[in-house]
Order: sequence, then C-alpha cells, then structure tokens
Amino acid sequence: MDKTMARLSYGFMALSAVGVALYSLRYLGVPWGVWALIDAGIAGVIAAVPFKALTHMLIAPLALLVGPFQFIPSLRARHPKIHRYLGRVYVACCVIAGIAALAVVPHASGGPIAGWGFGILAVLWVGSALGGWWSAIRRKFELHRLLMRLSYAMTFGAVTLRLQIPIGFMLGYTSYSAMSVWLAYTSWIPNVIAVLAYSAFESRNRRLLRGAPTKDLPRMRTRHGIVGL
Repeated sequence: MDKTMARLSYGFMALSAVGVALYSLRYLGVPWGVWALIDAGIAGVIAAVPFKALTHMLIAPLALLVGPFQFIPSLRARHPKIHRYLGRVYVACCVIAGIAALAVVPHASGGPIAGWGFGILAVLWVGSALGGWWSAIRRKFELHRLLMRLSYAMTFGAVTLRLQIPIGFMLGYTSYSAMSVWLAYTSWIPNVIAVLAYSAFESRNRRLLRGAPTKDLPRMRTRHGIVGL
C-alpha cells in the first residue's frame, strides 16, 4: 500500500511538472509578439523588465522538468554520473531563475505584498539549491537530501500555484494579479511544510530501525517502508 501511494504521488508530481514546464513554452513567442494565453498582469511585468522576466519564465521550467529525475533511487544507484550532471543542471537553473525572479519582484503584478512573498521564495529557492550542491560536495548526503527536497518543493510551487488559480476564481477574484497577493505564499509554503513533515517522519523511522534488535528489522522495514524520495 505504501509503495503504491508513493508511486502514485511520484507519478502525479512528474506528470504535472512536465505539463506545467511544457505550458511555459508559450513565453517563447513573446519576443515575436505572440502573447497567447498570457495573463494581462504577467504581460505587464514582461513589458516592464523583458529580459529579466523571460529569463525567469523560461529557465525555471527547466528546473521543474529536471527535478523529478533526481528522486529516482535506481538512477542514483546505477548511473551516479547522470544524477550528478542533472543535479548541476538543476542547481544552475534554480540560481539563474531565482536571481532573475528577485530582479522582477519590484514589478510584481500583485503589488508589494505579492512581491514580498515571491521575493522570500526566490531567496530560499536559490539558497536551498546552492546548499544542496555544497552539502553533496562535502558528502553530507543526509543534509543534501533534505535541502534538495526543500528546493524542489519550492520549484514545484509553479504547479501548486496553477492548481490554486481556479480556487481564486471560485472565491471571486477576477484575475491572476488580484489573487497573487495570497498565491505568493500559498503556492510554496504548504509544499515546504509537507517536505519537512515527511523528512522528520522518515528520520524517526530510520532511528527506530537503527535502534531495533536485528531479529525485528525485517518486520519494521515492512511496517515502516521508507520511500527513497
């Protein structure tokens, strides 16, 4: 049951990440005057700071796309070089897109309250990605695992934000810009809380396994199956 739920959760994460990343390709048409499916508020941000905005909007989806591959245990075990290479690509995308996002924050379509939310996200996003890379180099793999989970939780905010937009319309908001005052926080903070809770639960199970008598290990592994995400 636990493995089935883990696979379903991973499948949802991967498919939704790919979907949102591909949907972001619409920004490629902006330099040629194609603004299809782009919110008016977002169009205003692009018009104000085109290079910085498009850098964020086109590089961030690459991080979203690469991230799920980093959570496949068999890839890490059998092809560590591919895991490391994709990790470097992921971190580079997070840093470039995050710095660009910070430059765009003063022009946030939802005003300063939304700008603060997205600004905090950008700082934590860049910091967790660089921290994950640094901890891997120092071979602090438990810290590396936690920081990269947190980093991707924030990257995945691109998906949860879009899932929450219909809720905003149901609540009476008339545009993305209007609802971004709260989307700037609700799109990523629940993701981070979920990762911290899961990591704490996993850490507790590991401590239980290390402290259990040898004869109890098979039973406890079955009962507390640890997912390799």
